[in-house]
Amino acid sequence: MMLNLKKFPSTHKMLISILLINLIILCFISETVYSQPPIPPPQEVRWNPPFGGAAGGRTHYEMAGWSTVNTLDAWTADMNGNRKNNFNADEKFYVYVLIPGNWLESYIWMYEYHQSNSASERWIVWMRMIGPGRFRFGPFYPQEFRPLENYTWKVWIYNPERDIYQDTIFSFTFGEEIPEYPNPALILIISLTILFFYKKYFIKYKLNQFKL
Repeated sequence: MMLNLKKFPSTHKMLISILLINLIILCFISETVYSQPPIPPPQEVRWNPPFGGAAGGRTHYEMAGWSTVNTLDAWTADMNGNRKNNFNADEKFYVYVLIPGNWLESYIWMYEYHQSNSASERWIVWMRMIGPGRFRFGPFYPQEFRPLENYTWKVWIYNPERDIYQDTIFSFTFGEEIPEYPNPALILIISLTILFFYKKYFIKYKLNQFKL
């Protein structure tokens, strides 16, 4: 039975419309949350995400090369593709994943752990079908209210034909930019130079005062 809004006054129509919009949003959020895999145990515990269910994850990825390896590998990189694991608080980054070259069909999961704030841990990607090769995920943008310090991501892949899982972990740090200080040897040279000229002109000044 369809709801006929013409029978309601304009104020009631507006309220009903708002309620319907909120209901749609809640349904969308519920579907997104409940389609995720269960929260994994700590990273050092041997565990595999269950195979099945809906795929999810709000991130872009693309193929960035071929693979000749037999073991899963993953790492972080800057916007130029250079390997890097220490980022400023306002710096974007990519995640590269190397899928074994002989895994023609596989599925991937990624989960984010935080060193000291478990409330910020989350699934990044789950149950995404992926093939062999090197894949670039991202870019990932720093988000306001996300804690800094150390992050660890765990990546799983599953080959249904062989019924085999592989996993790997990598870590990176988000923090404020650390200023670069001069080399200690350079500081020593500058200090000695200043001291030399200070003593030279100080002695010259004293001699002139004595002559007067």
